Amino acid sequence: MNFTESLDRRLEDVKRPPVLPVGHYVCAVHKHPDLEDFESKKTGVTFDRVTFTMSVLSPHDDVDPEELAAYGNVSGKKLRHTYLFSRDPDDKANYERSIYNLKRFLSEHLGLSDDMAMNEALAASVGAQCLIEVKHRPDPENPEIVYDEAGRTAPL
Repeated sequence: MNFTESLDRRLEDVKRPPVLPVGHYVCAVHKHPDLEDFESKKTGVTFDRVTFTMSVLSPHDDVDPEELAAYGNVSGKKLRHTYLFSRDPDDKANYERSIYNLKRFLSEHLGLSDDMAMNEALAASVGAQCLIEVKHRPDPENPEIVYDEAGRTAPL
């Protein structure tokens, strides 16, 4: 495919492609997780956000074969798997839940050693594999638009 071949296409002929079908996928951590500030638009609360970019390797057997065929090649599709850590000193319980969930993802789902420091485990996560459940989420502004997103994770 070449973009210059699309220059003569009418805009009305360009259709929204299908989203990744729901189900489980074998995925690998694509790169070192990103750490950034995040402010909730709804509440104004500021969080530290840790985002893992996950690369789909293959579908599991619970993914609909017809939907896979309509989607095309899933290998290399990127998904984001995110953890939020509240900076509010009065929200220690939620912070501890988030850090525990991240620890569980790293050690139980990616299979990393429990005796690593968090920064070592984050660095060692690159290339590690797990199952990710893909689900669909409607756009809050336009429910006709649907996005695929990473849900729960599990060990292989």
